[in-house]
Amino acid sequence: MNGMWKPASKPLQLSLPETVEGEFHAVWMNARTPAPSDPIPDISNLHFVDPIEAQSFKVAKRAEEHAAGRFLIAHLLQENGYIVEDYQIKRDEYRRPILIGPEPISISITHSGGLAIAIIGPTKLSVGIDVEPDSGRQRNLLPLMASGAELEKLEAAWDQNTDAASTLTNLVWVVKEAIQKATGLGMGLAPQSFEVLGKEVITINSQSYRIHSWQPLFAGQATNVALAHITDRA
Repeated sequence: MNGMWKPASKPLQLSLPETVEGEFHAVWMNARTPAPSDPIPDISNLHFVDPIEAQSFKVAKRAEEHAAGRFLIAHLLQENGYIVEDYQIKRDEYRRPILIGPEPISISITHSGGLAIAIIGPTKLSVGIDVEPDSGRQRNLLPLMASGAELEKLEAAWDQNTDAASTLTNLVWVVKEAIQKATGLGMGLAPQSFEVLGKEVITINSQSYRIHSWQPLFAGQATNVALAHITDRA
């Protein structure tokens, strides 16, 4: 094991699109990307880390991602006037992290490409967020993430311009991951079972979800970010 974990950088506010409904707060920071052979850091000093789960991490990268996300949730709570020690993070039957405490708060965490993002908001507006570097996706991924008319549109995009289609495929993937998190079903909700391309609101299991996607720069790195939350709007 290595020394006690420390954040790789200072958390910074993530500006959300004006279309986001409800009082959400999000932050991001750079996360370490250790080599496979690097020692696993000791993350037991973090309030929201489950010691049993932490012991299951076999590589430093997984421990770093886990620590960064939970550090950001604690930072968000503290910055918004909550007592961090009054809350715990548990996993539900779909392994979604749930914040347990005196006030109902919805949370979501994402990490990829050396970035970590966390968001908190009202429980009634269950939220999911996802981030991926704007490095594109391969065409052979399409049948694993889309079907029907959406798959046809993506295939047509690839026939026209591979670079643009690769970026579009990555964006669709990120949006679908945000939806999977917002529903709480994770990969229990097959990405081929719903369409997001060109949509602002979709309905899953009789519940409507508002989709927001944008492409910010993080430390000069182009990324795709997607946010989904429950909405009453059709």
